[in-house]
Amino acid sequence: MSEQKFVDPRLQAREQSFQQLHLSSFETMGYARTIQEMVAKTGLDIESDNTEYLQLLRDYQITRNLATIKDAPIEALCAQTNALLEQTDMAYANQAQLCAAATTALNYWRILSDIPLDLRDDDTVSKALKEKFAQYMETWEYILQDLA
Repeated sequence: MSEQKFVDPRLQAREQSFQQLHLSSFETMGYARTIQEMVAKTGLDIESDNTEYLQLLRDYQITRNLATIKDAPIEALCAQTNALLEQTDMAYANQAQLCAAATTALNYWRILSDIPLDLRDDDTVSKALKEKFAQYMETWEYILQDLA
């Protein structure tokens, strides 16, 4: 007897995209961690040309543009994030932290949005994703409140 589980072909077709988004989230957290370690070590903000900072900004902008946010609960958060990133008096390390939380939440949003509705409502398929999305949404909202 085989212990293989049936995987809906609609999910199988999206598996590579899902894996890329998970990898992107992992890389995002690595960039943010590197910046946090630098700030903790030096006690100073990072420079505007910091490689990890620039990558986090790019990742946020690209992810935001690729995510379907119109009329979604994250639309207002993206607007708030964009406004804060335009402020010139905010520490770059804070901007990096904001971008990391937003990008990760948006990646989970993209995964959930790409799961067919009938499967999205099935906890065996999406429960862990929904929990991760909620966790990163909470972090994103907290950072926005803290920086506002």
